[in-house]
Amino acid sequence: MTAMKDKGFQFKPFSKKQKQLLYWYADGSPYKECDIMIADGSIRSGKTIACICSFLIWSLSVYKGENFILAGKTIGTLKKNVIGPMLQILEAWGLSYHYVRSSENYLEIGSNTYYLYDANNESSQDRLQGLTAAGAYADEVALFPRNFIEQMIGRCSVDGAKIYMNCNPENPHHFVKEE
Repeated sequence: MTAMKDKGFQFKPFSKKQKQLLYWYADGSPYKECDIMIADGSIRSGKTIACICSFLIWSLSVYKGENFILAGKTIGTLKKNVIGPMLQILEAWGLSYHYVRSSENYLEIGSNTYYLYDANNESSQDRLQGLTAAGAYADEVALFPRNFIEQMIGRCSVDGAKIYMNCNPENPHHFVKEE
């Protein structure tokens, strides 16, 4: 029997646009005062990895003991597109975490808690009610119902909260891009 080899996370040099994503919130960035970042680009452009890295760096350096939202069209796609790479990145950085896969679906990194949500129908927004969050990461946000996005933004009420959204250019007139 041969041993399975751990794939690990292989970082590649970030492009100029990816570097903008990494530190859009930081001092010296022309976007520092913005509360929402939308990364829109083609498949395999590297936007998801840059967004995950940026979200982790920002949330872990700015907040202690806060709640965050991690959302995808389904929990399965969120786990595949975001959580899997996020855990590999955390391991590559030497950061410990606790991942609870029960019906609660959350991830603890340091003293922060990152709750996983699906946004697959109009009633999905109900699960966000009552949560106070310091930020959110929404994967493939152009596929979400509008009321979920509005509820997610409303839940991010901690002072200095930031919202990260990524999407593929499916519809150039989607309300996320126009409003």
